[in-house]
Amino acid sequence: MTRDRTFPTLNALRAIGAIMVVLTHSAFNTGRINQGWSGAVLARFDFGVTLFFILSGFLLSRPWFLAAALEEHRPSTGHYLWKRALRILPLYWVVVVVALLLDPVNDDADAVDWVTNLTFTQLYTHGLLPSSLTQMWSLCTEVAFYLVLPLLCVALIGRPGRGLRLRRVVVGAIGISVLGVAWQVYVAQIPGSEGHYAQWLPGYLPWFMVGVVFAAVSASLTARPRDHVLDRLAADLTGCWILAAAVFAIACTPLAGPRLLLIPGAWEAGSKVVLYTVTGAFFVLPLVFGPERDGLVRNRLSTAVPAWLGDISYGIFAIHMLVLNLVFSVLDLEVFTGHFATVVALTLTITVALASLSFYLFEKPILRAKNVGRFARMEPPDLEPEPEQTPEIAP
Repeated sequence: MTRDRTFPTLNALRAIGAIMVVLTHSAFNTGRINQGWSGAVLARFDFGVTLFFILSGFLLSRPWFLAAALEEHRPSTGHYLWKRALRILPLYWVVVVVALLLDPVNDDADAVDWVTNLTFTQLYTHGLLPSSLTQMWSLCTEVAFYLVLPLLCVALIGRPGRGLRLRRVVVGAIGISVLGVAWQVYVAQIPGSEGHYAQWLPGYLPWFMVGVVFAAVSASLTARPRDHVLDRLAADLTGCWILAAAVFAIACTPLAGPRLLLIPGAWEAGSKVVLYTVTGAFFVLPLVFGPERDGLVRNRLSTAVPAWLGDISYGIFAIHMLVLNLVFSVLDLEVFTGHFATVVALTLTITVALASLSFYLFEKPILRAKNVGRFARMEPPDLEPEPEQTPEIAP
């Protein structure tokens, strides 16, 4: 039997990404992002989306690469899509309905707004995204990735029965990443009123490809354990995170574009994607390779509280803009007028409470249907997972 890894710290990584998104939106709405170096850092906490995309690329593509490495049947695409739908759609639809019905800014929402937002197609129309749903652009992009992932994995793996060829995967992922950066450089020159091109999937493929390459290498090491350079690098978590912090610091400068919602220059847009890609790679690397629980950081990230926050992270992401706007309304605050500490404390507290209720009373019961009938999962016969299973990843 081949014994697989469990990646016990990745749930915590989801929580980190979700909290970063809440912090950056709170900082933007209060105007905190314009205040000194700390504002510059908070403005770049949209890096939480990078973590979501890398984790999705890693955990969702890994079953395909593992099946290829073990020379087993490919995973069921039907099961994969069904499970993604159960995880994403119910809460998303509830949040969309609540936002369009109850947020007064959305009183003029028409049938097109309803249809596009319910079908993840709002990025492919002109105009601003609805209030309380502006963060959903990244989920639209993620859903697009979900749909192309099976075809992408088949293309990177090649003909069945030839095992997993890492060189093919790495070269293919690099080529896709280069095209993704080129997309961002090009569309940055298109006026924002013409569409949301800079938020479409192609521009963020470099982030997903980090996860895809990590998944392929990880699957190869599971099927054929050996010494690998990524395991050696990952053993030094401190060194990896120092490098990640250094690159992130560069991303906090004007090199990665303006802090506000202004159209970046072509090279600013490309630089931001590249800098976030490198930062994300070094940040995630020691949590998917090297020792799984060795050291203070890995052990802490594997404990109950980070795992719980990871479980509810999708709810945190989906609900927080509704809560943030509610906090501004109840406190009678104007945007860009300060009160960051108060706003973020209330937003996080209320959002975490609502996300917990949502996960345990709504989302988790729905997920029990993931192995119903024809959608039942088929495990590779030669793979014996550890008792702790790989966590679900959603933005």
